[in-house]
Amino acid sequence: MLRHRLSDPIKRDYQEIEFAKYVAIHKGQTEPTDPDFFTKLKEEYYAAHSSIEQSKLNKVWGLIAPKISENRGLAEFTNDYQGHLSDYFFPWLINVFRSPATALEMSYGAGPDLNEDWHDDILSTEDPIVPFIKDDPAFVYNRERQLYVADLASSVVDLAAGREDLAKIVDFGSGRLTWIRNHGFIPSKDRVEIYAFDQDPSIKPDQLFSSDPEELGIRFKHGNFTAQFNNPDCRNADLIILGGVVSYIPAAKFIDGIVPAIYQLLNDVGVFFFDLQIDCPCYQHSMDILSWPKFDLPASTNEAIARVEEWRKNLWSSGIKFSAEYTTDTYNELPSGIMVTMQKVT
Repeated sequence: MLRHRLSDPIKRDYQEIEFAKYVAIHKGQTEPTDPDFFTKLKEEYYAAHSSIEQSKLNKVWGLIAPKISENRGLAEFTNDYQGHLSDYFFPWLINVFRSPATALEMSYGAGPDLNEDWHDDILSTEDPIVPFIKDDPAFVYNRERQLYVADLASSVVDLAAGREDLAKIVDFGSGRLTWIRNHGFIPSKDRVEIYAFDQDPSIKPDQLFSSDPEELGIRFKHGNFTAQFNNPDCRNADLIILGGVVSYIPAAKFIDGIVPAIYQLLNDVGVFFFDLQIDCPCYQHSMDILSWPKFDLPASTNEAIARVEEWRKNLWSSGIKFSAEYTTDTYNELPSGIMVTMQKVT
């Protein structure tokens, strides 16, 4: 099985975020956010950003205000982390609700400001969102996962060196291809071809790279990844990536339909990567406060590994044979996910 060395791409002094508190506030809520508290947030928001065009402030507030009004937990969360005083916090929240892949860019200190201008260097500022970026376990885990995938991709390409054909990587639910853009993986037509698919129409591949993605050997298409199982471009893959997706998929659908299809797309020694989130306060907060879809998360890393092993045993008995390695989120004091690397066994 492939091996990897990891290093934290963003160092931080860990501080506990009181996610459980905001969930409890929301679950115990019997009426909208207190009007005085709501007004305070609004007044401080406009005062802090008086240099920004009023119409732009109104547009953002108009999208955020209903959610803060109906969810006291979100209002308290915003207040405690000074989100209303930040240039980036409200635009990030808006993307959480409508474009999660774009919202995850904030884990690297990248995202839009209140003027809708994109910034890649938020971590270098004094903006109130910076400590949150460094400490939020979902961000921390995303950085580790993306780094792991970049290392995995490099290993696969190295193993394919000397072959007549190019290494092939297929990224289902690719988002903004963060593992390529932030971790030094430089694809080219001489080394690897990458097929990437994501259903978010707001992702514009030509805005992600300084060069034409096609010239880098990256072919990006919009659409649901399951529609690609009969796509000849995805066949004979050295690596198939399904990052940050499996927790949203019912287990029966994943085991009975998706994994067998992926198995058929891999070459004889192909590798399949996916991960599972753990039921920790961070994701409870996301599902309750940030309106993520509700899904069945394992309660611990051990339970997550046992769940996948049970899946793998059932698959093996039906001829879908994978070996597996498990890597636990190591940068959070309470692990928020496991990464699973399966290699085809023939």
